[in-house]
Amino acid sequence: MKIISLFVILLLPAAGFTQKRVAVIGGGIAGVSAAHYIHQYDKNAQVTVFEKEAVLGGNAQTIEVTTGSGKKCRIDIGPQYFSKGPWDDYLAFLDETLGLETIATESTAGTLLIQREDQEKPLVVTPLNGKLRGEKLGNLLKLKRFNMEAYKAYRNPDLWKEKSIGQWVETLDFTEQYKTEIIYPFLAASLGTNSEDIRKTSAFEIVSLFAFRKPKASNSFFIMQEGMGGLIGRIGQNLERSGVNVAVSSPVLSVKRAGEKFVVQFEKAGSVFQQEFDFVVMAVHADIAGKLLSQDGTLKETSALLGQFPYFDAHIVLHQDTAYINTRKPAFLNIFSDKDNQLLFSTMNLSMISPRLNGIYKSWMSEEDTRRVKEKGFFLHETTFYHPLITPEFVANLEKLHARVDQVKGLCVIGGWTEGLETQNSAVLSAKRALEVYKSF
Repeated sequence: MKIISLFVILLLPAAGFTQKRVAVIGGGIAGVSAAHYIHQYDKNAQVTVFEKEAVLGGNAQTIEVTTGSGKKCRIDIGPQYFSKGPWDDYLAFLDETLGLETIATESTAGTLLIQREDQEKPLVVTPLNGKLRGEKLGNLLKLKRFNMEAYKAYRNPDLWKEKSIGQWVETLDFTEQYKTEIIYPFLAASLGTNSEDIRKTSAFEIVSLFAFRKPKASNSFFIMQEGMGGLIGRIGQNLERSGVNVAVSSPVLSVKRAGEKFVVQFEKAGSVFQQEFDFVVMAVHADIAGKLLSQDGTLKETSALLGQFPYFDAHIVLHQDTAYINTRKPAFLNIFSDKDNQLLFSTMNLSMISPRLNGIYKSWMSEEDTRRVKEKGFFLHETTFYHPLITPEFVANLEKLHARVDQVKGLCVIGGWTEGLETQNSAVLSAKRALEVYKSF
């Protein structure tokens, strides 16, 4: 009996030991990576990931479509490609959780075409497989010089973090015609917005989208065959096997403080539940985080601050309509503008990635164009994403938000947008910041 009693005593928690309960709200890459890092650091913590959709992924949505040849394939309708360098933290996370050797990838050259809708000849078309395609060498040299200017801005963030794209472009030694015909439509397409909004955005954040490579470096991009959303789903399964609770189809309704703890109210199968947590990670967009905290009177200032971040809609359509690409001069990114040089639509020609994606196009387009595609019978899928509009004011507001949330013990607000530019990589960086907050909790 004495031996058994001693054995039981040895199994009991040490005096003062408390098992922390952690809620991670949002099952995108930020939430999933935060759950992973916190669970790795504290195996005793009870971690729960809440996701309102039926599957994990967030903006990384992977769907299955049928190609023109009748074959089924998986495609990301959200974030799709990555490159070594700016996505190294993301790749390291995938390697740690899944092993990069288990992930099949494909690559493509970053070919570009910019064309006016009322003209057959492109304004700019980059070489394909190293060969010129009728483009004037002077225009290509201008494009190269623009990339060099962007890279200089990217390498000097302190000079441009408080400046807008409009202010940066004004400093560039190009004609006004080149700026309005080429530069602004290209920048707008890189974010999936219009030329008016792109002028307001943070210069450093936007050039970071495409200027992360030295001008002479390879312009190859990589794509995961199973999709970024598919990878997050696999990581979620591993988290569950390791003891993390993954609650899908469980939209969170509110987060309130209760003394030194937090009460998370959520819905599941038509019923409303409440659960108490010691530490809460908000891995959702600013507007959603603000709404979830708004019912707590002690968090009103934080909620109000979260409501000040501007957003825009990005409507993305998967289809098989060749009217939205240039079939004579194939390019991965096809940008079309109107007679006033306003962006009409931009299309990724997924055929440039792999034969398995032949005849599938991914477009940022209007509702009217979507209706036309549907009427022709070329429609496959559509989704509207709500993206933060990263203006200099947005970046300044982030500093205020971090300072405010740091004063709330047990609460952490993360997501790609909390690092400035929203990417899968910045989402992972935000998750690492969540771990540091948890360590000091």
